[in-house]
Amino acid sequence: MSALQQKFDELVAKQRALQKEFQTTAQALFKETTKEFFDQNTLVNSIVWTQYTPYFNDGDTCEFSVGCATFTNSDGNDIRWGEYQGEEKGIWTYGDDCYNGDEGDAAIPPEVNTKLCDSFDQMIQSNEMEDVMMAMFGDHVKVIATREGFDVEDHDHD
Repeated sequence: MSALQQKFDELVAKQRALQKEFQTTAQALFKETTKEFFDQNTLVNSIVWTQYTPYFNDGDTCEFSVGCATFTNSDGNDIRWGEYQGEEKGIWTYGDDCYNGDEGDAAIPPEVNTKLCDSFDQMIQSNEMEDVMMAMFGDHVKVIATREGFDVEDHDHD
């Protein structure tokens, strides 16, 4: 092996190590941030979002992305595309302008810190977090974050 090839291989190894360190640190920070979010927003029981690579994008490159988050007082299992699909009364949902759905059958309580919700949503959708979110949860999934942790389900997005 040439000295040039060896230097290149060492550089690639350093890049991989830095990438791994970044992902490990970002994952730990994400878990802390999620816990802090729930501590500061006690009326929010779950945060739901989807993340996937589209199968078709009108000829453009199909790239992985994280969708808009929905914040709710439900357990999150009945949230689809930002709307509550269950039968329980008193459920509200809050999401950014990504969804045009209703707010459930209840109004969002004024105690819900919607600015913090919006900040969390922007964080998970940022370009810098894409690799972290993919590594943590995978592709073609629906993620439900609660105080107890994260539930990841397969997601059909056709």
